[in-house]
Amino acid sequence: MRLPVQALLVHCALVATSSLTEAVFSLPEDDQRGGVALARAFARRAALICGFRGNHDDVVLVVNELTTNAVCHGGGPPIVRIFGDLGRVLVEVVDYDATHPELRAGGWGLKLVAQLSKSWGVTERAGQKVVWCELTA
Repeated sequence: MRLPVQALLVHCALVATSSLTEAVFSLPEDDQRGGVALARAFARRAALICGFRGNHDDVVLVVNELTTNAVCHGGGPPIVRIFGDLGRVLVEVVDYDATHPELRAGGWGLKLVAQLSKSWGVTERAGQKVVWCELTA
């Protein structure tokens, strides 16, 4: 049985810290590819809640690309973390595969992320790979 998006968004934890909002979403383990659609809905809601004045469609698009990469090439269920305020949004997608993504000649996903973002990169935190990007208003 599939739950509506609103019920699954309950997994989102919103924490207000001064003017910055943090939102966290874990893709469902049993349907990660379907979870990418939920991550898009989550991203749109997070951008709205934090009051981001930039393009919310850009936030949704980079979450889609980074989450899809994590599902297709990463390890374990991805976690999407969004930090935002009026002027910027930081998106992190975490998985357990140590392989860092690279811009490829035939690939367009990370090129799109690079084009829409002020900056992006890959780091490691507590044995997990974190692919991140920052968008500004």
